[in-house]
Amino acid sequence: MPDHITAAPSDPSRLHVLLVDNDAADARSSVSALTERLGAHVTCQVVHTLAEAIRQLLQDRPDAVLLDLALSDASGIASLAGVRGAAPGVPVVVFSRHLDDALALRALRAGAHECLDKTDAAPAALARAVAFAIERQRKLTALEAARIEAAHRATHDPLTGLANRELFLDQLERALAFGDRYVRKTGLLFVDLDGFKAINDTRGHALGDALLRAVAVRLQECVRRSDAVARLGGDEFVVLLPDVTSRRDVAFVKEAILDRLREPVETSVGDPLVIQASVGSAMSPLDGSTAKELLDAADSDMYREKYRTRRARAALLPGDSLMAAHEVDPPPVVAASVTHKREARLRNAMQIGELEVYYQPIHDVVADRIIAVEALLRWRDPEHGLQGPHGFLSLAEDTGLIVPIGEQVLREACRAIVQWRALGTSHDLRVAVNLSAVQLREHGFDRRVAQIMSETGCPAPALTLELTENSTLIDGETAMGTLRALKSLGLRLVVDDFGVGHASLTFLREAPVDGIKIDRRFVSQLLADARDQAIVSSMVRLARGLGLEVVAEGVESAEQARRLARLQCFAQQGRHYGDALPLAAMSALLEQRHRIGPRDNSWGTRGTRLRFGSDVS
Repeated sequence: MPDHITAAPSDPSRLHVLLVDNDAADARSSVSALTERLGAHVTCQVVHTLAEAIRQLLQDRPDAVLLDLALSDASGIASLAGVRGAAPGVPVVVFSRHLDDALALRALRAGAHECLDKTDAAPAALARAVAFAIERQRKLTALEAARIEAAHRATHDPLTGLANRELFLDQLERALAFGDRYVRKTGLLFVDLDGFKAINDTRGHALGDALLRAVAVRLQECVRRSDAVARLGGDEFVVLLPDVTSRRDVAFVKEAILDRLREPVETSVGDPLVIQASVGSAMSPLDGSTAKELLDAADSDMYREKYRTRRARAALLPGDSLMAAHEVDPPPVVAASVTHKREARLRNAMQIGELEVYYQPIHDVVADRIIAVEALLRWRDPEHGLQGPHGFLSLAEDTGLIVPIGEQVLREACRAIVQWRALGTSHDLRVAVNLSAVQLREHGFDRRVAQIMSETGCPAPALTLELTENSTLIDGETAMGTLRALKSLGLRLVVDDFGVGHASLTFLREAPVDGIKIDRRFVSQLLADARDQAIVSSMVRLARGLGLEVVAEGVESAEQARRLARLQCFAQQGRHYGDALPLAAMSALLEQRHRIGPRDNSWGTRGTRLRFGSDVS
């Protein structure tokens, strides 16, 4: 336990020195030397082991440590390292016997401020060394604080404390680099206060500054810890949203900001102020892949928003208002980006019925029958013809249109399976619908699925939802919660594109899934590459060991089908069994197969496959 040699009261004006010395007599001598030279305003506390010193340093911060390197539980530089580790900012004066030049040099390099030998150090020298060490550390601390303050001033706005333009551009560049490397999207919001100049001119700059500080606080309240808020200058702010899934995420933060800014700001004089703001948004890589492109896109969108808002206010509020526009400016000359045009075309396609659902059969090679169909989206574009999902699905996800589109596909697929089961073509036929990561993040998505099933009369066992492993990488807990809620509805969940995700085994262990679909990339090289055959075989054994069903997709030939069957994968899908067909053609195929029945029970002697047309699969 520490010994209080002098029982002086604690006072900020006093010097508090911790003596770490294994020899009690030497400790008393050191205390006498310090009090004799430094006066009654010095308080000395003595401990005898390194463990006691570390415990005391963690409880209380002294002004200096006087350290003997020869302790009972540590010796040499190890004693100094232990003290420095417990209190790196406290100056240490080494006061030890048999202190040669080599050991003293090592101690100085390890962080000691001064080294003295007990055998020849006078009391005045000891007191002077401690006082100098304390003063030197205070100056170093002041210099470091000034350096930190200068660095902060160089990278932050002095009025609001937010990041300034230079720091924000660096943060944006880093976010874009991360997004490019890990295939993530970056959102950006450009916030401009409407009528702020009128506030400054009529109410004074002090009130304007207070308003800017209030806006800064509110913006920070609306974002995640991983996001960044900056003031570019004047009344312009930007919000960086790294690692977003779609425009819906960006729009959600935008609406939250607008709602928060609309709340009145209390002022010290006069009535509360109501802030009006225009917020533009952009998202990489759709609106740009560089910092400049993204900022320009968000800035342009902000001006378009400002113009629309001003026109609306002019219609509703013909009189002047401090926070309303005094005039309707012409819209800025900004060319609409190709992305916005494609987004508008896709939105229109959804509304006028250009999006169609096709169905591709999933075949049981042992029973020689269709056991399920997968619903696949097509866009009958007047300009480009029939497009598969690879041509527009990414755009739908990035813009958030995948949510209403996905519901449309799900509703049509549920109606189709109810129709086919009612016709008696197959009482246990199932339909599979693909899910997007964006849908899994939608609040209440499981309730929407339940509602669609109820509206269409689709029985839960007839519906399979397919998702990828990567769809839960962002907001994993939320996505897993949605999966568990979906599973509670009684439908089936299947992992699509299995084997190409980032955490296949972990995903299978944690997700409430019923089966896997082996990705076509492994099937395509099954006959040519022994490694792919080994991988497929391992996947099948793994799935069966976990009690999961297995489907192989992308089966293009009879030889691939036979090889998969030898590997115990009997449920197969691909062009070998038929292209994706529109509803009428798939209904005809199912009716024909129902009338004919299985041609034989030998998967190895299949006849000519049935095909309808040459639609894109």
